[in-house]
Amino acid sequence: MKRQTSFKKAFSILLMLIFTISAGVTVSANDDEAYEYMNCQYYYSKPYIFYIGMNSSDKVKKSHDSIDITLSDKTNITVWYEEGLEANIKDKAVNTALADALERCRKDDKDMKYPILFEMENVGKTSPEQLAEQYYKDGNIAYYSAVLPFADRKTQLSCIKKAYDENEAGFFSISLDILDSPGIAKRYAGKAYADNEVGIFSICLNSLNDKNEAGKLIDTYAEKSYNDGKLGFFSILSGEMDDKLLKNWYDRAEKDGRTSFKSLCGYDDDWNDDFEFGPDSETLKEYEKYGVTFKDGHYLYNGAPVRYFLDIQKQRSDSSFMAATVETNPKGKADIKIVRDKNGDVTGAEKLTEKEIKEYFGD
Repeated sequence: MKRQTSFKKAFSILLMLIFTISAGVTVSANDDEAYEYMNCQYYYSKPYIFYIGMNSSDKVKKSHDSIDITLSDKTNITVWYEEGLEANIKDKAVNTALADALERCRKDDKDMKYPILFEMENVGKTSPEQLAEQYYKDGNIAYYSAVLPFADRKTQLSCIKKAYDENEAGFFSISLDILDSPGIAKRYAGKAYADNEVGIFSICLNSLNDKNEAGKLIDTYAEKSYNDGKLGFFSILSGEMDDKLLKNWYDRAEKDGRTSFKSLCGYDDDWNDDFEFGPDSETLKEYEKYGVTFKDGHYLYNGAPVRYFLDIQKQRSDSSFMAATVETNPKGKADIKIVRDKNGDVTGAEKLTEKEIKEYFGD
């Protein structure tokens, strides 16, 4: 049997859109496709920060000047560079720092070739600790990611605490990755659960590369979130479960009559692997009791196409936002929201107010 987890897919993508921050980006092309699929990264090599692209195209090489940089093993690597960097890149101190950065580039990408230097900045004698704090304050996540690995442990721990306290998920994610500590990840996962911070919890879970460590955390918090009625947390956890564990939770939720939890780990022969959004079969059955159907990619309410559709799933014990399904259809006429009880189960469908439309859908 195949899994039907539309809500889980939608929630995971929501988290990716909100929380996935990376200092390394892929530069895609404009019309000329010159930079297509180029991996770029910021690197700190005192006293410079370099922005380097790797695996540039032939078109890029033809349109940029280049220089050979000697690495520590005495091998040379050709680096292309942007216009305006001619004077700086020929400086001996810049060459030495750039060589160090390139060696780390090659460590990050063993197949690295054709590097291109897009920009560089001399940050002077300011310490990595001071730079990390300043870039955090400025919201400069790219430079922050470059210098934090060189800051002392005390600063790294202070930065991750500050990012957590201020709910700066991107800075938190980078800090956690740099600290590379399962113990810290598990500690913040526990704190995030207690504070109802689903996004931070997801970051902590995804940072655990050890399967045993991740498995223990999944088992612990799946049980807790199920008992506490925390659908958002259970959604994150179910996304990391294997089929056997999902089936166990599916059977348990079905036995307990917990429809919402069942839908998060449900199985359905009609499920397919593409990203087609829509309610899973269990959720749709609940919707249909109250006149809501789904056809050709859109919701209908008592047969009429829905313009604004909203289904917010909250925790059992409070009213904090956990996850939502939303849809707009310009051709629709009805504006509706799904009503759920404290356990997250569907109990009805109501008309959206003008205030709710403005709040959730804007203009």
